[in-house]
Amino acid sequence: MRPSVLWAAVVALAFTAAETSAADDESRPLSINARNVPFSTGEDAKSTVGKLIHRGTLRLTSDDSDFGGISGLLVSEDGERFLAITDASHWLSGTLRYRDKRLVGVEGVEIGSLNGPDGQALHGKQGDAEGLAGSLDGDVFVSFEGRNGVWRYAFAKEGMRGRAAALPVPSELKKAPSNAGLEGVTMLNDGRLLALTEGFYDGAGNLRGWVLSDGADPVPLSLKRRSPFKLTDVRQLDNGDVLTLERRFTRLGGVGFQMRRIASPKLEPDDVLDGEVVADVGMNFMIDNMEGLSVRKGANGETFVYIVSDDNFNTPLQQTLLMMFELKD
Repeated sequence: MRPSVLWAAVVALAFTAAETSAADDESRPLSINARNVPFSTGEDAKSTVGKLIHRGTLRLTSDDSDFGGISGLLVSEDGERFLAITDASHWLSGTLRYRDKRLVGVEGVEIGSLNGPDGQALHGKQGDAEGLAGSLDGDVFVSFEGRNGVWRYAFAKEGMRGRAAALPVPSELKKAPSNAGLEGVTMLNDGRLLALTEGFYDGAGNLRGWVLSDGADPVPLSLKRRSPFKLTDVRQLDNGDVLTLERRFTRLGGVGFQMRRIASPKLEPDDVLDGEVVADVGMNFMIDNMEGLSVRKGANGETFVYIVSDDNFNTPLQQTLLMMFELKD
C-alpha cells in the first residue's frame, strides 16, 4: 500500500485541481454502493492504532456524477443517518447499518445543490464547503474556504432546498491565503461555534481560529501546528474535550492523518490549543485524503468516531472511504 513516487505526484496534482461536474439544481435520489475494505493488510495488519479501535471501513461509490469530494460529515446521535457536504457545492445524505458494533453498510437517500443566501443553487467551487456542524434534527452550519464564511441552514425544517443565512465572521479572514482559510467547524456544548483554518497562520506559526456566536465579537485563538499536518476538521466531545482531524501529504510518504484530543479547553481570547495525539496513521493502513469528522455516543457510553475521505473527483487513483472507530479513554 505504500505509494510510488509517481503515484504520489499524481495525487499531489489532484489535491490542487479537483474535477467537478455539471450540477442539477434540484435534489434527487442518491444510490450508493458500499464495499467493506480492511483497515490494514499484510504482516503488520492491525485493528487498533493509538487510541482508536477500528469498527469498519467502507469504500463508497455511486453512478451519480456529483458524488465525491466529501469534505464534511454529520452522523445522527443514534448513528442511523448521516449528512455530508462536498467541496463542489452539494449535500448528500444516507443511512448507516451495523452488525456487532461494526459499520457494515451505507444506503444513499438524497443528493442536491447547496443554496446561497439568495436561495439560488451554488455550482462547483462557488460552494467550496469544508466544515459541517450542528444537528440533523435542527440547524446545521457550513464553513466555506474560498469565500471564508459560515452559513446557517434550517436543515430539519427545509432540508436540502433551504437557503443560507450568513453568520458574522472576523474581518481578518479576508487576509487568509487561497485554499487555506476556514476548514473545520464544530458546535460547542454551550451553543457557540469553534471555527479553525487550514493554513492561515498567526505570528507564532499556529493555525488561526475563532469562537463565533450571534451578537458577540469573535473570540480569537489558535491551534498549535504540528508540522507537516494541516487541520481538516474538529469536533467537541460531550465532556468538553476537543478532537481534531489533521492531514499530512508528502510526495514520498503519501497521505496520512492524525487526531489530537485537547482536554476541556477554556476557549478564551488568544488561547493556543494543543493536546495529546491519540492516533497517527500512515500509508501502512487503508486510508486516503481524510477530511470529514463526526462523533457520537454509543448506547453503553462509548465514543464512536467517523471519518470520511475527499477523493478530489480523482477516481480511480483516490477513493471515498467512510471509517468508523471507537475512541478509547
